[in-house]
Amino acid sequence: MKPYVVAVVVCHDANEFLAATLQAVKSQTRPADYLVVVDTGATPAEISGTDENHRIIRLSAKTNLKTSIEAAIAITPVPAEQANAWLWVLHEDSAPKSDALAKLLEAVELSPSVAVAGPKQVAWNDQKIITQQGLTLTPLGDLFSLVHGQLDQGQHDHTDDVMAVGTAGALINLAVYKKVGGLDKNAPPLAADVDFSIRVRLAGHRVAVVPAAKVAHAGLSLAGKRPRRWLGTSPKAALRRAAIHLRFAYAPLPVALVFWLFLPVIGVARAVWRIASKRPDRIWAELSAALWGFFTMPVRLASRGNIAKTSQLKFSNLKSLRASWQQVSSNRRAQFEQEQSKAIIEAFDRGEFEQVEQSSTKGFIASGGLWVMLALTALSFSFWPSNIAATGGGLLPLGNSWFEIFSRAGASYQPIGLGYFAPSDPFVWVLTFLGSLTFWAPSLSIALLMLLAKALAFAGAWRAVALFTQSSLIRTLAALSFALWPSIINANTDGRLPALVSQLALPWLVLAVARAANLGVRSLSKTANQTWVWVGLAGLLLAVIGASTPSLLPVLLLALGLIIILRIRRLGYLIWIPLPAAALSAPTLANYLGATGYLGITAPLAQLADPGLSQAAEKVATWQLLLGGESFGPALALIGQISLWLTLPAIGLAVLSLISKRFASAATIWAFALLGVLSAWLMQSLRFPALGNSGGGAGSQGEWVTGSTAAHLGLVGLAISMLAAIALDQVSVKAAKVWLVSLFIALGLLPTAALAAATPSQFEYSDGRVVPSIVAAEAELGSQLKLLSIAPRQNADNSMQLQAELISGDGVHLEDVSVSYRFALANLQSPKETADEMALAKAQRFAETKQLVADLASANGSDLSEALTKTGVGYVLVPNGSSALVNDLAIALDSVKELEAVGSTDFGQLWRVLEPNKDLLEADKNSPSLWSITKVVQLSILLGFILLAIPSGVSRRASKDSSIFVEAGEES
Repeated sequence: MKPYVVAVVVCHDANEFLAATLQAVKSQTRPADYLVVVDTGATPAEISGTDENHRIIRLSAKTNLKTSIEAAIAITPVPAEQANAWLWVLHEDSAPKSDALAKLLEAVELSPSVAVAGPKQVAWNDQKIITQQGLTLTPLGDLFSLVHGQLDQGQHDHTDDVMAVGTAGALINLAVYKKVGGLDKNAPPLAADVDFSIRVRLAGHRVAVVPAAKVAHAGLSLAGKRPRRWLGTSPKAALRRAAIHLRFAYAPLPVALVFWLFLPVIGVARAVWRIASKRPDRIWAELSAALWGFFTMPVRLASRGNIAKTSQLKFSNLKSLRASWQQVSSNRRAQFEQEQSKAIIEAFDRGEFEQVEQSSTKGFIASGGLWVMLALTALSFSFWPSNIAATGGGLLPLGNSWFEIFSRAGASYQPIGLGYFAPSDPFVWVLTFLGSLTFWAPSLSIALLMLLAKALAFAGAWRAVALFTQSSLIRTLAALSFALWPSIINANTDGRLPALVSQLALPWLVLAVARAANLGVRSLSKTANQTWVWVGLAGLLLAVIGASTPSLLPVLLLALGLIIILRIRRLGYLIWIPLPAAALSAPTLANYLGATGYLGITAPLAQLADPGLSQAAEKVATWQLLLGGESFGPALALIGQISLWLTLPAIGLAVLSLISKRFASAATIWAFALLGVLSAWLMQSLRFPALGNSGGGAGSQGEWVTGSTAAHLGLVGLAISMLAAIALDQVSVKAAKVWLVSLFIALGLLPTAALAAATPSQFEYSDGRVVPSIVAAEAELGSQLKLLSIAPRQNADNSMQLQAELISGDGVHLEDVSVSYRFALANLQSPKETADEMALAKAQRFAETKQLVADLASANGSDLSEALTKTGVGYVLVPNGSSALVNDLAIALDSVKELEAVGSTDFGQLWRVLEPNKDLLEADKNSPSLWSITKVVQLSILLGFILLAIPSGVSRRASKDSSIFVEAGEES
């Protein structure tokens, strides 16, 4: 009996494709017997040429595919005697070739067991590319397209039986369609096709693909070009929803229930995996789909009843039709190669390959980079760590345990001084990372950083300079210029850890942002996966610099904004780089802006202050800032201090870069160099409180320091090094280049290296203890008594001033120091009228502590028991000193009846309070929770970017989800 074919074309707001599809349907060599167009679009489609065999139905825009098909079947006049009726389903964006229907009918006539026959789907605009030829599931249950994105050379024309086919262009036996109940109303859109085909197979029929029948399919749904209501969500989330539904429907019931129970956890785990596989655009799809599946579980399980009604086989019988691991792996590699090809073609179109030089260059090791690093380390022989912790200058030991440092990061409670609640400095996250490098002795990592600082600066600058030159010699010279820049040497010598960390991270940040933006020589990132690695690294580095020197962050954000403007097509990548920095800075910024009652009117300035111990900085002339800032090294006879003048050769080359062929690049870098000078000038014009350097306390009134310019001048030094590299690289006359290089080495690098070697460090090494052993031992047992340190100091007018610090627990480590606390102490010196109860309470405690210090030093016979109990003091320490003031203070404390002399310690003379606060002495060791919502958010973002920054293997760099119809969701 001749088959009776009803063609159903479903149109949903893609009217521009409909005319071509209808024309293709009407031009078939074997035309359909009846044609029904189902219009579910919000805007009615214009359809002409109807007759008695051509009907149009207009339905609501909310109508799904199942309802659309069944509405068409309901009005189809299938002859009663017709037992060989077929349904040919088409979407408005699937135009069949003229012989497509004939080939499909031929296939089902030759194989009567075939109930569903799908065509070979090819790209709408390039019909030589196969977009789909059969669907199946991976071993883990994800949707999988057997053929996708391949050039059609007939290599897959032997394909026959498949697990499933898409509905676009599928020929379906009408009787079988009705027998299995058609498409499942409970199945999400992208699962309905696969689910229907599987139910047909379980009912004892075959599903086949007919390669000879071709349909040009635009794949609008997964391309995101249809209204969102058609899929109900984004294409990426729709793919994941489909996979979840199919697992609920076909997995054994116990497995399905366990899957449902752990679905939220699975969603989070897959989101993390998406980050690790460099697909952050799919994070929300994973999370939202997991929540959707979890809360719609009854609806998902309802599909199991429909399957059981018509099934004659078990789902396990279809195992041979599922994709193998080898197919999945091959598909990943193929997608990765496609991404590479696509990126290269797009780069050619943008002209970015014009920047890539063809000459081969030596790598870092081959060019002698390791030997230079070793030489720079030898120059720092005076920094060799004789113990595990560096102390002095701007350095304090870290906590004895890495977990102690981690607990301080992102915390809101600061166990210092008078007790203080505020977000910890973002710099503590940097200390947490540094401490993890030598987790068994966290302080050792900082000691080693001081030793290796110049070598690490060279390594970073060498790679950053590679953006502008291919010459290994020029890279090495320019990188040495940066490694020996005055601001780096001074920060290294003075122990300015935040400024040093920022300067070491700057070259890597420049490199990472340039790679992410496709800037510079050999800058092309071939795939989105590789670009995300650079985005992750750039985000972490910007966060490190922003946490270490917040005042430099506006300058860097301005530079990033300019790069985004120049590379606007990379906006989807570059816009994410500031996220970690924003996450770390937001809590402290909100605290500064919202706590002026406690921190004073200078609170907003706290965001610009460098974290850690405040250090005095020399205020220099503006012209001197361009030369590197403060001088260093010993003065020479008859010449005096010449360290800054040794930067002139590099600056001279930087000026020459303006007359080279790369004027635009040189002028831009010069602009940011001058911006760095301007920001440095602004910083040294600001003053920040220096109170609370190691816990804070009742003394140190009126102590302020100017802002540090080191990190800003490090930016200037890096810019000068790059400009010098540009200048040398553009010199084409060999003799001229030899002279310039020789002068640069003789007048700049060698004398600077000699001065750097002769400049000793301003800190020393210790075993990491910051309080006497007896105090630390009591703190370890749970005591919360405080140590009051009183250091006498003689002023210029021969009067005595007492600098007191109230220290909690086992002492103040570097991670405990708080910028916010310094500003709070400065404001508490002269509290003003305020409605802030916390500010009033802290001011009162501050005044009580000051009075206690005065009474102890004067030994006036006052009863100090109540004051000692209220302030929680358990020990009094007078630091080591040889002045008569120290001896006088010790004599005074010996006469205080509430104190008992313990004796001399490594830190000075110690006294014990005879009757301390018993509640604090026997207090529970558990401190307030150091976790908070903001800390969880910060840690999550940091871990996410760490995963992004870790390069993945080729097999993992391609997405494991194969597109079903088009390259759905693979766009960046």
